[in-house]
Amino acid sequence: MPKFNDALRGYAHPIHKRYGFKYVYCGKDGSRSFEDWLTLSWDHLLPKGHPNRDNHEYIATACMFCNVADNQYFVQAEKRGLQFEGKTRQELIEQRKKYVARIRESYLEFLDRTCEEVITSFVR
Repeated sequence: MPKFNDALRGYAHPIHKRYGFKYVYCGKDGSRSFEDWLTLSWDHLLPKGHPNRDNHEYIATACMFCNVADNQYFVQAEKRGLQFEGKTRQELIEQRKKYVARIRESYLEFLDRTCEEVITSFVR
């Protein structure tokens, strides 16, 4: 088998495989379709500068949206009272999951409002 140097087939593949190609935040399954698989990304669970940040034990599989949904997560960590030391990978995922869920919900609300506005404009 050829060696690949990209995320989907190369360096992140073992992480995606560990999770069965399922996204840790939204639960979507990257193995269900090629289009879903193309949205696989890896998500660092520790902030920049942390000695274990690039340790595969502290990297999880996320869809591209969830990976960047709360792009201020680490910047806001102190203000939010978040802790990273001594936590397992699963504890770090659960800690971040609620922030990602809030952002996803706000996007869903926006979409619902936008679709309602479009439908209303057609009815007029």
